[in-house]
Amino acid sequence: MASVQYAHPAKAPRQGWKRYAAFWARNEELSLLLILAIVVGFFLYAEPSSRQRKVYWDLLWEVSPTLIAAVGIAMLMLAAQFDLSIGSMLAFTGVATVTAMNKTDSMWLGILVGLATGLLIGCLNGFLVTYVRMQSLMTTLGMMFALRGLVYTYTNKTPVIDENQFTQFTRLWFGKVGPVRTPVILAFILIAIAWFVLTQTEYGRNIYAIGGNEQAARVSGIPVRRILFSLFVISSCCAAISGLLIAAQTDTGYFDAGVQGFELTVIAAVVLGGVSMSGGQGNILSAALAVLILGMIGKGMRLMGIHTTQQLLVIGVVMLAAVYFHRVRRRWAVRLRNEGY
Repeated sequence: MASVQYAHPAKAPRQGWKRYAAFWARNEELSLLLILAIVVGFFLYAEPSSRQRKVYWDLLWEVSPTLIAAVGIAMLMLAAQFDLSIGSMLAFTGVATVTAMNKTDSMWLGILVGLATGLLIGCLNGFLVTYVRMQSLMTTLGMMFALRGLVYTYTNKTPVIDENQFTQFTRLWFGKVGPVRTPVILAFILIAIAWFVLTQTEYGRNIYAIGGNEQAARVSGIPVRRILFSLFVISSCCAAISGLLIAAQTDTGYFDAGVQGFELTVIAAVVLGGVSMSGGQGNILSAALAVLILGMIGKGMRLMGIHTTQQLLVIGVVMLAAVYFHRVRRRWAVRLRNEGY
């Protein structure tokens, strides 16, 4: 009589659990969406005022400058480079824009000057890093102090007010298309463009290749210098757009815009979104979701009346926990992939 073989009873559940774990380990965006849903669910339960739809439209509105800056920083960090000058760029762009509007009596010339500052600083950063071969971290740190010093010297630490009171300029911030604010639309357009470039173009693939191994990318014929130069320009231009939006909030160029660690907040959000600090790993959608998570935590705590100093503590702890979570998730992803899941 032929013997009957039975599967080991404990193996099937274990394999099923590993398949489930592998699915979440591979899908970074879904993991972040789950975290965002948990955060939103907590505040919906803990704070009744967060149950209004307006809260979430306002959240998108408030974080739009951070989202825009994160686009440039994420693309730069994918190539294993940094830009610490974006916080000072907010103040520099705002002051330059409003000053130009006052001098020329033209809103559009003022905006053009603001965008030109982003282009100029990006070109300078890119030249110093790619052609003079200075380290990006120290180069942009020096640029951060230089720009802040220029702003403080020019303004004498006083806000620069739009003397013409251009209502069209404030519409950059307060304008709407249906229920959606103009900055939100702009942020999502830039995110969509960045996603397309990174995933569907040779330029995007080259960025990942440079971040993975710059020397190998150079040997394979990728124009490393030109690509890195362009990424610094993109980063500064995104920061300049954020600076324009912040200036448009009050029709004023503030000397202290971005002084409270804006650049570190953006970099931390991008890292929280899974973009590796050593380059070559991550994507723009995850970075955007991470910005929304941090924004929702801050918004929820403000609604609950939690003091600003306590908010910083909570956000810091959450960020540390999230970075650890991503480290563990990536280890599991590699381990499960090696096991065939």
